[in-house]
Amino acid sequence: MPSVFSAAVRIGAILFTAAPAFAASVTMLGVSPLQAQSYGFAVGDRLPVFRYHGEDGVAHRTDEFRGRWFLFKRGADWCVPCLAERPGLDAFMRVHPEVPVVMIVAVSRASPAGADPQRQMQRDVAHQRSHGFDPRIVAVQDGRQPSQDELPAPKEIEPVPLTAVIDPNGVIAALWTTTHRYERFHERKGIAGRREPRFGDYVEAVLLCKGAALSTVGEESRTLARSLDASCS
Repeated sequence: MPSVFSAAVRIGAILFTAAPAFAASVTMLGVSPLQAQSYGFAVGDRLPVFRYHGEDGVAHRTDEFRGRWFLFKRGADWCVPCLAERPGLDAFMRVHPEVPVVMIVAVSRASPAGADPQRQMQRDVAHQRSHGFDPRIVAVQDGRQPSQDELPAPKEIEPVPLTAVIDPNGVIAALWTTTHRYERFHERKGIAGRREPRFGDYVEAVLLCKGAALSTVGEESRTLARSLDASCS
């Protein structure tokens, strides 16, 4: 499996929300070298402020979500579990427009030298849609080969799909790699032969456990939330 931090991998990001007005593509996303040295990526750490540009050309920052719960995710186009997770993610966004989702996507195709940005964008859009991404979402990857200081995630964070629940203060409240977390959950609870919880149900359960106010919560999510331990894991 290719490394997320391989020089051949282009790093991009998408702001996912249920409202079309917020759909955004990213042409640049970066963290300052000083900030990159000062943050970790574990529960209790403050998420660094990521910068990105929307389709309207307006610069945005993840700290615009302060005061709100939101999801910060990492995925890749070569990651089968990431693609399998998309229907659940889309369903969650439709039910919870109040919870923004920001996703960093690694794409295992380098930009050819001298490629026309507009045509490259159109190819990327077609590529994303062919893999089931919401057609309102446009993913424009940054064609530069980022230096280590510019990588939009700490070097030690490798597994995908990765989901982080960010609290209203910008702190990582929960963090998991989907398959690993589900396996731990079922092993700890002694559950055998039962299906994995759906992505949306699990996220709802974690948010509910953490005290987030959600517009609606399903019964399955409430049951899962009651089974979580004090750390909501």
